Amino acid sequence: MVVNLDGLTTPYFIIYQDKLDKNIEDYKTALINEWPNSQLSFSVKTNSLPWLLEYIRDKGIFAEVVSKEEYLLAKRCGYKDNEIIFNGPIKNKDIFLDSLTMGATVNIDSKEELNFLFGLNEQSRNNIGIRINPNPDIFEEKDIAYKNDGFRFGFSEETGELNRAISIVRGASDSVGLHIHCNSITRSKEVYIALANYAKKIIKKYDLKVSYIDIGGGFFGGIPGKTTAREYISVIKNVLSKVVDINVTKLIIEPGSAIIGSCVDLVTKVIDVKETCRSRIVTTDGSRIHIDPLWAKKSYVYTLENKSDSNITKQIICGYTCMDHDRLMTIYNDKKLECGDKIIYHRVGAYSVTFGGMFISYYPDVYIKKSENIEKVRGKISVDDFYNIHSL
Repeated sequence: MVVNLDGLTTPYFIIYQDKLDKNIEDYKTALINEWPNSQLSFSVKTNSLPWLLEYIRDKGIFAEVVSKEEYLLAKRCGYKDNEIIFNGPIKNKDIFLDSLTMGATVNIDSKEELNFLFGLNEQSRNNIGIRINPNPDIFEEKDIAYKNDGFRFGFSEETGELNRAISIVRGASDSVGLHIHCNSITRSKEVYIALANYAKKIIKKYDLKVSYIDIGGGFFGGIPGKTTAREYISVIKNVLSKVVDINVTKLIIEPGSAIIGSCVDLVTKVIDVKETCRSRIVTTDGSRIHIDPLWAKKSYVYTLENKSDSNITKQIICGYTCMDHDRLMTIYNDKKLECGDKIIYHRVGAYSVTFGGMFISYYPDVYIKKSENIEKVRGKISVDDFYNIHSL
C-alpha cells in the first residue's frame, strides 16, 4: 500500500531505502575490492522484518541465523539452505544435521553439536566451521566489555577445547571453517586486527586447511567519520592473507547494524506535558521498548518538529508505558515541546523494529521510503492479533 507521509499515525518506524542501498553497496564494494572470494551476510536477529530479509536476499546477501525459528523464517523469505549461515549454541540435532546436509554453512558453538558429528563419514564438505572463543587478553580494555570474565561463545584454545573440536570436525570433513566474531564497545579496526591475528595463530598452530573464515559483524556502517567498510576489510586481509590464499579461502562477514542501523527512524508524538516540582516531563507515544532493548541508552540522534520557537533548559522525554523508568533521554537547552509536537529518533534500525515486546501497546507500523513514495510493509499489531498469538 502506497501512502503519503503527511497524516501517518505515530508511532511508526520508517526505513530509508536509499540509505539502506548505500550501506549494502559500501560492504559489497569493499569485499569485491579487497577479498573477491567472499560472502556478505546479514544478521537476521538485528532486524528480522520479512520485507527487509526479502529485499536483501534479492541483492545476493546471505542470511545469518542463530535459531531454528530464524532458519525457517529465512527459508520462508525465499532463502535457499546454501544461502544461510547457521550460528549459535542452541541448534537441535534435527535442524543441525538437516541444515548441514542441505548445504547451509554451519558454525559449531557447543559440545552437543560436536557430538552430532560422530557417525558422519568424512567427505569433501566445506560448510562446517568452529566458533573460536578468543582470549580477551588480545584486546585493549577500552574495546571490549568482558576483559575480566571473557566471552561466552565458542571453543577456547587455551583450555584445549578448541583442539578437541578441530579433531572432531576433521573426522567429518576434509576442511574446516573458522568463526571468530566478538562484540566490541568501540567497533575499532584494532578489534578486527586482533581477531585476525588470533585466527592466523590458530591456523598456523594446527596446520589447518581453511575453507572459510567468518569474522562476524559488529562494524560501523553509514555513520560519518567512523571506520568504513573498506578500512575494516583491508586490515583483515592484511593479516589473514599471510596464512591463507584469499582466492581459495572464503571470507564471510555478518554485519547487522552496519546495514540497517543508520537508515531507520522512529517517529513519535508528544501526548502530554507535566511541570513537576523537579522537572518538565514530556510523555510520548514512543517508548524505550521500541529502540532501547537493554534499557541503557541515555541519548540519541534526534530531530524535533515543534510549534514553539522558545528554548527550555531541561526536558525529560518519557515513553507511553506505566513504568517510571521509561525515560528515553533528557534534552537540554532545546525547543520547548508541547502536545502534538514530534520527536524523531534517527539511526535506530538495529535491535528495535522486531526486537521489543508487545507490552501495553503493540508493535507499530513500519514504512519504507522509496524515492518520493512511502509504502507500508508492516501494520500495527491489533488486539485480535495479540489475542490469537497468545491463545490456543
